[in-house]
Amino acid sequence: MQYGSVPFYNQAISRIALGIIPLSTTDQAKSFEILDTYRALGGNIIDNSKIYGQAKAHLMRAYYEARGEDALIRFDKGCHHHGETRRVTKEAMDEDIRANLEDQGVTYSDFFVLHRDDPSVPVGDIVEWLNEHKEAGRIKAFGGSNWHHSRIQAANEYAREHNLQGFSVSSPNLSLATVNEAMWWETYTVDREARDWYEETQFPLFAWSSAGGGWFAGATSPDVIRVYENEENKARLARTRELAEKRDVTPYQIALAWTLNQPLNIFALVGPDTVEQLQVNMATVNLKLTPEELAYLEFGQGNA
Repeated sequence: MQYGSVPFYNQAISRIALGIIPLSTTDQAKSFEILDTYRALGGNIIDNSKIYGQAKAHLMRAYYEARGEDALIRFDKGCHHHGETRRVTKEAMDEDIRANLEDQGVTYSDFFVLHRDDPSVPVGDIVEWLNEHKEAGRIKAFGGSNWHHSRIQAANEYAREHNLQGFSVSSPNLSLATVNEAMWWETYTVDREARDWYEETQFPLFAWSSAGGGWFAGATSPDVIRVYENEENKARLARTRELAEKRDVTPYQIALAWTLNQPLNIFALVGPDTVEQLQVNMATVNLKLTPEELAYLEFGQGNA
């Protein structure tokens, strides 16, 4: 396993972060096997959210009761909008942070990550609210999911000016696959300007749908087709298959490796629903692609 660091957090974090969504809430033994295997292979952080529901949180409560509160680093999200009701508010933040802890039966979240942004809310207010929870010991660090990089930059400028803790992480979408439209309402996929900012600042980026949301694994669900089916992605899929055959891996692994090999402080969120899929994900962290291969996969320039 490869590890990275983030500001305001003193533990190394595995480059592969486990997403909770595919974990079964009805087959606890299967989910525990995936979680145990993930840890045995060097993984140490799990992505969860208040909006994913109590069943997921209660699965983790059972796991922490069995393995200890510190078995995994908690990347807990909240402040997701409810329909048209925006929830980037002090009250919603307090509600979700406390609910994440109560539902999981733990005393703190390592990270609290705002699942959505509301640009109408002054970023300084958000930083102030987060620091209150940090000082109370409910969270250690924080960040934003689906936040534009300019808002994160503004948040950290405010934090520096007011001697407060700033954002530690960002979790937008980044993968080899281009998107026709957002997968979900108000989700954010980084563009070239954002990638340049993340490269220049080396600000930690936790990429969701880090291997193209199933596109490179041959998924044909309506959402995958809606978001990813286009001529550019068809060409990229052909190139991943070509390089995968040459490297004796799968196209999915090539796509995930493309993300992990970007010149960024990058972490990849993955969502396996079997131990076998997890093992493929975890092995990919050691698959190194050259700059020429990265450019070939994305732009078709030269030969891989």
